Amino acid sequence: MSAGSRKESGSDKNRKMSRRDLFKGVFNKVRGNKAPERESSGLDPDMAYADRLIRQGEYEKAAHLYSRRLKKEPRHLEAMRSMGYCHFMQGDYSRAREAWEKLLGFRPRDNFALLYTGLACARQGDVHEALENWKLYYDIRKPAVQRAINLFLARQERGEELDAREMADSVQEALEKQKDV
Repeated sequence: MSAGSRKESGSDKNRKMSRRDLFKGVFNKVRGNKAPERESSGLDPDMAYADRLIRQGEYEKAAHLYSRRLKKEPRHLEAMRSMGYCHFMQGDYSRAREAWEKLLGFRPRDNFALLYTGLACARQGDVHEALENWKLYYDIRKPAVQRAINLFLARQERGEELDAREMADSVQEALEKQKDV
């Protein structure tokens, strides 16, 4: 599913979400949405352990636990988000995109998934799809990241030819700076 078709499907009211994910989404909005490397996915001991594995850099083991959770609860949005992050950190951008595309099917405006799907696209050399995802991304709490993305969007509008690697490096550098803030 491309970013453009997600924009159109965002108003679909037939999508179902578990009460747990609804509550967690509202709670995250109130306290500020944090990235998977810093956040716990819930009370489930396996999920808490998987989150700890991410913080320790054990992405393969964590992805396995998230995958098991998704077999039990296929609409577990936090598990989708975190599993995609694990694949991304291992350099498996295709599998990361699959996880986030599925998540975006349920939550078309999920900032984390939009940001990192764009990064994965850029890492794979797909400038157009990276920018399509980033057009939908907006997070005022991450001004350095937003500024980097806006710069590339403006350059695209001017008709400049963009380098996917430069885009990915710049946005990831902004993410690292933003973590320090």
